[in-house]
Amino acid sequence: MIRGIYTAAAGMAAEMARQDVLANNLANVNTDGFKQDLAVFKTRADKTIYRVESAGGARGGVPNVEKMGELSTGVYLDSVNTQFEQGILRQTDEPLDLAIEGEGYLVIQGPGGEELLTRGGSFTRNAQGLLVDPNGRPLLGKDGPITLSGKGEIHISNDGVVRQGTKNLGTLRLVNVDRPNEALEKRGDVAWSLKGNATPQPAQTAQLRQGYLEGSNVNPIRAMVEMIAVQRSYESSQKMITAQDETLGKAVNDLGRV
Repeated sequence: MIRGIYTAAAGMAAEMARQDVLANNLANVNTDGFKQDLAVFKTRADKTIYRVESAGGARGGVPNVEKMGELSTGVYLDSVNTQFEQGILRQTDEPLDLAIEGEGYLVIQGPGGEELLTRGGSFTRNAQGLLVDPNGRPLLGKDGPITLSGKGEIHISNDGVVRQGTKNLGTLRLVNVDRPNEALEKRGDVAWSLKGNATPQPAQTAQLRQGYLEGSNVNPIRAMVEMIAVQRSYESSQKMITAQDETLGKAVNDLGRV
């Protein structure tokens, strides 16, 4: 009975973690370049159940022990994996909006100087002329940050070459990584840092689209359906705990009187 309560409680904890992941996905349904997360669970080790019968007779007799089977002890949150499928591209006609078609990432500079990868493509020009994301992080080219100079129409080619008027300002870095869930760690909603010895490689198939933004890849209807399923599962585990607690209470308070 006690084990059943612990198993149901483990299920409730797992559903709470899943709810947090789904809530964060829904909160970023309109965040450009956001990639939804998926909670991954693992089964806890099963427990072997035995039936022990009294040996009878004199004290010190060997009891009869019979194996009954295995009992599951529930699940736990093993990891949170990001789903990197491309979102829908939306045309904005803004010259500093960039979307990546295919597998790849733009490179931005974090506050500590570290390089971060991003699919968020909304950039502006700051007071120093640097191209920066909404958090003020500079967009990096192959030779460092891209700096706009003076006036002139801005053109960004599919392979990342940035021109202002007739002047070439540099080429944006387009990179990719193998096994992104193993190589990348989320830093905010639309940026990732590299883990350990992971190194980015030039993106071979990625194409830039100037005047477009990539939307979030969250399906809000599916996420809402999953949240309803989580709520029902949580309530079921809650009712199981209540029922087992009442049964245990009767066993403790009533059986002792027989």
